[in-house]
Amino acid sequence: MANNALVGRCGIYCGSCVLYRAYKDEGEYLQQVSEAWEMPVEKIRCEGCHALTVNCAGSKCRIVKCLASKGFEYCSECPEYEAHACEKHEGLSKRWVVDNVDLRVNLERIKAGAVGNWLKECQERFRCTECGKPLPVLGWNVKKRCYHCGVELSE
Repeated sequence: MANNALVGRCGIYCGSCVLYRAYKDEGEYLQQVSEAWEMPVEKIRCEGCHALTVNCAGSKCRIVKCLASKGFEYCSECPEYEAHACEKHEGLSKRWVVDNVDLRVNLERIKAGAVGNWLKECQERFRCTECGKPLPVLGWNVKKRCYHCGVELSE
């Protein structure tokens, strides 16, 4: 069953986001993220873009705040996004393309109503090939190993 809370408003699959994974998976990865982001463990909390609470780190996201101020649900609704003039989204897109994630393609699929299929594909893509447990995008995995089973990860 698809979890629409994980449909990122910027085109990210929230299930592969570093904050979401650290919060949900806890343990070693939560500690790594806490140290890398210089953020106390208790502040790392996220339920996904469509289930944000005031306690979620994502509620402070610049893109979420921008969308709220403009009355949009997704970046793809904004004229600045369409014109490639949104610095926030362009910068984010460049960081995610390193992990072969095209936020614009994702937003087009979401806009076209292919959310269920897209979520299913993402759930399969962002998991360990050995143990099958979910993982963040590889670029956010400090040790390039599955923090569940220890297998080395590859592109």
